[in-house]
Parts: sequence; structure tokens; C-alpha cells
Amino acid sequence: MAEFEDVMELDIQSFFRYIETIRYGYQDKLGQLHFTDDEDFTVRDYAFSSPEDVVKNNCGWCWDLAELIKVYCARHGLPCRSWFMEYLSDELHQTHTQVFLLFQGKWCPAPDNSLGLQLGTPCFDELSQCVSWLTGFFTDYLKSVLKDNFDKSNLLVKEYTRTFSPGITDEEYLLQIRQ
Repeated sequence: MAEFEDVMELDIQSFFRYIETIRYGYQDKLGQLHFTDDEDFTVRDYAFSSPEDVVKNNCGWCWDLAELIKVYCARHGLPCRSWFMEYLSDELHQTHTQVFLLFQGKWCPAPDNSLGLQLGTPCFDELSQCVSWLTGFFTDYLKSVLKDNFDKSNLLVKEYTRTFSPGITDEEYLLQIRQ
């Protein structure tokens, strides 16, 4: 089991290799872990995990991992920005939280445990280009699922700067991040 401070001391390449190994899932209010690859996976009683909990449990989804990545970047003086994407309709509710970082003079999406991205690929001169690329990736997925029912007016893409208290529910997270 990794220790939080040891993870914070990793070089950037090792840190993002570690991030990719974190199992995709969540911790509930009782401290039980639930993974998306579990046969009976459902989301009940979600509790937002602190960066320390993500490391301790080796479990988190993009909302939780974004906070861990932001803490790492702050400790290492790496400029980063965080964005939230949400598609909300009667047919589908899908979200993604993404950290973008300035790496070797270019903006790139931070690798996480869901998208299969590698550090430094793709990279862009401007943050807006990087955000547009990922927004396109997100909407391409939505269009593949929804086909002709995709409605751009149901899409929210916004930068956020707030932090979140450990233990808040998914409803509380969504309420706060949408503000």
C-alpha cells in the first residue's frame, strides 16, 4: 500500500504511472469501496474522497483523482487548471473532471485512471486548445451513445477553482461544482 507522502515525492513520470494504477471506483459513507468492474456495481451513498483517502484506498474516480493531481502539482510548482464537463438529459447523465497541466512548456491533459492518456500526449501551445480537444473527445463519446439525441444545450463545460470537503455526497459535489 502506498503512503501519501511517498506518492507526493515521486517524480512526475512515476506519479502519473502511479495514478494510472488507481482502481476506478468510489468510497461510500461507511468507508466501503465500490469498483466499476464489480458485477453488482451501483452508486449509493457516495462520499468524496480526500487525496489521502485515494492513496490509502487505491480507489477513486475522476472527481477524486483531480484533487490528488492538483495537490501534487501545487507541491511541485506545476501550473495546472481544472475543468468539469457534464452532460445532463433525461436519457443520459455523464460527467468528467479533468486537470490540465503545463508540462515541458505545453498544456496537456493530466493522465488519470479512466482515459488511458500518457503524460505529454497530446500537448498544445494554448490551454484553450487542450480544453477544446478534450471537450471534443467527450462529445464524440456522447454522440456515439446518444446518436441523433445528442443536444449541445445539455452540455456544461467549465473551469473551476474550488476544493471539496471529504465526505460530501455526489449531489453536494455536483451542486458545488456547477456554481
